[in-house]
Amino acid sequence: MPSSTPLPETRLSEDALPAEVSIQSDTWMNRYRNYPVFSRTWYRHRNIAFAATLFVLWVVITLVTTLTQDSWVEYMRWTMPFFIFGSGLFTIGQGLAVWVRQRHYSERKEGALITSALVFGLLLSIALALLAHGAVDTFREHSADSFVKRADASATASVPATLSPQERERRRILEENERILKAAREERVKARGPVLNAVANFLAWFPMSIAGFYWGSFFDLIVYFRQRRRLAEALRKQELEREQNARREAELKLSVLVAQVEPHFLFNTLAGVRSAILTEPLRATAIVDHLVDYLRSTIPQMRGDGSVEQGRLAKQLETVRAYLSLMQARIPRLSFTIESEVKDAVFPPLLLISLVENAIKHGIEPKIGPAHIQVSARYFDADEEEKLEVCVADDGVGFGGTTSGSGIGLANIRERLESMYGDRASLTLKARPEGGVAAIIVLPLQA
Repeated sequence: MPSSTPLPETRLSEDALPAEVSIQSDTWMNRYRNYPVFSRTWYRHRNIAFAATLFVLWVVITLVTTLTQDSWVEYMRWTMPFFIFGSGLFTIGQGLAVWVRQRHYSERKEGALITSALVFGLLLSIALALLAHGAVDTFREHSADSFVKRADASATASVPATLSPQERERRRILEENERILKAAREERVKARGPVLNAVANFLAWFPMSIAGFYWGSFFDLIVYFRQRRRLAEALRKQELEREQNARREAELKLSVLVAQVEPHFLFNTLAGVRSAILTEPLRATAIVDHLVDYLRSTIPQMRGDGSVEQGRLAKQLETVRAYLSLMQARIPRLSFTIESEVKDAVFPPLLLISLVENAIKHGIEPKIGPAHIQVSARYFDADEEEKLEVCVADDGVGFGGTTSGSGIGLANIRERLESMYGDRASLTLKARPEGGVAAIIVLPLQA
């Protein structure tokens, strides 16, 4: 079964985004763009930038009103609703969106809830602004009524009840002019037609709509969806790089180990050939023949740097057979069997031969008398996945000898399995009841 690398889980982080995702801005106005959208850090930096902008705008409007001596009631009537609307626009919806992101919902649910939070923040900001506008109008009308009553009382006491003809004419002219202007506006609207009126209304509201969408983070919502996808790609790339580095490191350690073991093995074999030439020339010839078979099987693997693509179980079993035949020629008391239920499958190079060499060195050589090594391969189902089990069992001295399963070679094998398969593969050493050790490698079955 082919293995697949799962996508990394994209969890919300308060740290700065990777360089390939953020805009890398150092200005205080855009620093929030260096963090994940709708994170707490993003929310804090964005509020600082927008609150500072709103404060500067409030100072400018206040200075202009003071210098031009306009009515403070009119100033409050328009500025108070505007600043309440602006403050709510960049705080309410975004705060709810930050809360949603902390819950770690699924991507679809999170996107829908964040969109709803921004819409709710916009509507609530409009409602608060209208309430503030109505409150100021109520105060203004109450003040105006009080002023009119005081003025009427004063006029009743000091001004004649009837207006002069000139005053009545002036008021008539003002009312007539107001009716004329109102009629002219209505005629102008009617003359433009519904299409031009719609365009005029659109142009009149377009700047405010853009400002509302910008301050209300609806443009940030687009960035959020795009950033989430790019962040997942960046995390997946980093994960693949880490896996590749770990795999290269494990392969390098194994190559170094092989480079250290092979010369020792060759020297011992050649020494055995030299000692057998004079007394047992037939055995010396057999040792040389098996050595040639073994080198012919292993050299291509070592030149391939132990990559997974060149590792096949059938090839590993062939290498082990050549190696054990060579060892049998050197150590006549050794016997072996190789059995496999699997015709062929993916199996990392140099792992199986390393286990067999370990069994010879630490189990068979220290033992006195006949010794046997059994190599077997089978497949089984576990955790809804087909597994391949390869076992190297010997009847040597066992853990009472020179190893307890914690050597450098076994540690390198475990590291390599972990870098290639994670927790889906394992190397286990077990003491056998009849004596000796069984080294078992379990990994996903891949044809």
